[in-house]
Order: sequence, then structure tokens, then C-alpha cells
Amino acid sequence: MSGSALGIAVDVVGKRHGRVWVLRKVSLTLEPGDTLAILGANGSGKSSLLRLMCGFDRPSEGAVTWRTGTQALDAMQVPMNIAYCAPDQALLADLTVGEHIQLHQKLRPALPESDVHTVLELSLLAAKGHVRVRDLSSGMRQRLALALAFSTDCAALFLDEPTSHLDRAGKSWYAELVSSWQKGRSLVVASNHDPGEYPGVKTVWEFPAF
Repeated sequence: MSGSALGIAVDVVGKRHGRVWVLRKVSLTLEPGDTLAILGANGSGKSSLLRLMCGFDRPSEGAVTWRTGTQALDAMQVPMNIAYCAPDQALLADLTVGEHIQLHQKLRPALPESDVHTVLELSLLAAKGHVRVRDLSSGMRQRLALALAFSTDCAALFLDEPTSHLDRAGKSWYAELVSSWQKGRSLVVASNHDPGEYPGVKTVWEFPAF
């Protein structure tokens, strides 16, 4: 999968839960290898849009299309071509950190340079490999989730408020992670207007204020 970044076209998309529209008439384009920040206040619909772009949910109206190179992907193929990280993402609490990384790499291919030891060091958890995930602090769990995402061999990275639970040092670590580990892949970040979450981003798309 290495070397093929994901391109996405969102065409007049809307999403409805019951009778309530959480977003409507959204159109945007992500070229392969580009970076995009989706900005909005809490409840604006940015997480819903991110999930539509990941292929996790289907739009109620409009269409989302994906491609890698000249190959079109359908919605069922997209989740296995991306990595996704969101606040309080479900990690397996009873596994040790090392076991969690090993399981992740059995389920999803890792970048060639990303063995278990590398991911432990990348997440600043080299001394915590034997510790159960449930015993980590929230910041440590967030670093683990981000390191798992960035070390996955994928065509695009989708991050929802990625600096949640990170302190000042953690936010500096995150900025370096983006700089060193994007590796030409497409990157989409949903953020509540925190510039530290989308350093060096090429394109910004913003939900209108209420």
C-alpha cells in the first residue's frame, strides 16, 4: 500500500440522523498526498463529515468518492486503506502496550520501519511495554493511538481532535509526529480551531458558525 495516497471528492453531501440533519450540502476535494483541516465548533458536524470521508458511514444525500492513483475504491474498501484516530478511541484495556501493538500489526500491515520496538519508542512508551493499557494515563493512551495510526501502512490518515488529552510536551511530540511520519500520505484533521492540531496544513475547510 505504501506510495499510493488517497484522493477524496465530497459532492453536495448531507447526513441525517432520524429527522435531524447534522450536515448538508458539503462539497470539498482532497488530492492524493494533500493535507486538509476540517474546522468547526463542537456539534458542527466535523466528526460526522470525517466518518463519511473514512467510509464508516454512508451519506443521506450526495456522494463521496475515493481513489488511489487511477484506481477507484468503493466505500467497503476505504477503511482498510486508511488509519483513523479519535478522542477516547477504544483501545483494548486488558492487553499490555506491547501486546496491543503486536495485535494491531497482525490486523493491519505496518510500515516497513515500524516494528513493535519502534512503535513503543515512537509513542514514548518504551518503558511501558509490559503495562496494561487500562493503567496508562489518558495522554499515554492518546500517544499510543496516534503512534498506531501513523505507523500503519495506509493511504491516508484521519485524525479527530488529535491533541485531546495531550499536555504541552505531548503537543510538541504530536507536531514532530506529523512532520516526520506523514510520509507523503493524505492527511485529514478535524479540529475545534486549534492550529496545533493541523501544523503545515495545505487546505482549510470550515463549517459556518451557528
